[in-house]
Amino acid sequence: MAMEINQTLQQLRQNKGFKGFLYSFAGFLIVGIVVILTTNHGDVVLFFNRYSGEKWDGLMQFLTDLGLGTVVAGVMAALLFWKVRFGFTGLLSLGFVAIFTNLGKKVLFDDRARPFNYFYYDDFHRFIYTAELNYHYSFPSGHSMTIFAAMSLFAVLAGKQWAGVVFFIAALVIGFTRIYLLQHFFLDVYVGSVLGVLSTILALIFVHGIFRLDRFSWFEKPVYRIRFNR
Repeated sequence: MAMEINQTLQQLRQNKGFKGFLYSFAGFLIVGIVVILTTNHGDVVLFFNRYSGEKWDGLMQFLTDLGLGTVVAGVMAALLFWKVRFGFTGLLSLGFVAIFTNLGKKVLFDDRARPFNYFYYDDFHRFIYTAELNYHYSFPSGHSMTIFAAMSLFAVLAGKQWAGVVFFIAALVIGFTRIYLLQHFFLDVYVGSVLGVLSTILALIFVHGIFRLDRFSWFEKPVYRIRFNR
C-alpha cells in the first residue's frame, strides 16, 4: 500500500495541471500569511466592504453559489457519466470536505462568530441586504473548502498548466466572494482553501493508492456503460 501511495503522490507532483494550480496556490499562501500577520481580525472584511458596490452584489451572489456543496456535488455526480473515476474521486473529495467542515464548525471552533455577529452595524461602509444573515460557525469557510477541492481536482483532470492557473483563479475569486458578502473572514477562507486542496489530495490517495480502483476497467467508463454479470 505504501508503494501505491508514493506512486500516487509522484504522479500528482508530475501532473502539469496540478503543478499550475499548486504554484499559484503557493503564492496565495505566502501572501496570505503576510496579510494574517500584519492585519487585525476583520480588517480584510472591512476593506472589501469599503470598495463594494450595489452593481457587484448580484454577481458576487451568483459566484458564491457556485461554491455550494449541493451545486458542486451535482457537478461531480454528472462527471460519473463521463468517467466513473472523475465523479467518484470528486464525490469522495467532497466527503472529506464535509468531515473537515463539520469538525471545524460544529466541534472545534463552534464559538467563532461571523462578521455580522462580530462587527457593529455602523462598522460597515455599506450593508449588503441580499446576503444571508449568518451569525455563527464562521471557521473554516465551507464554500471555500468546497470550491478549492473542486477546482484543484479539475486542474488534475485537465492536466494542463495554464488550466491549473485558471482553475486556481476561479477558486480564489469564489472564495473571496465569501468575504465580500460579509459571510467569512480572510482567515476562514485561507484555512478553508488549504483544507479543500487537502481533501482532493486525500481523495486521490484513497482512490489510487489505497482502494486501487484504477485496476478495474469499469472505473474508466461512463457509469451508464457499466455492465454487471448476473
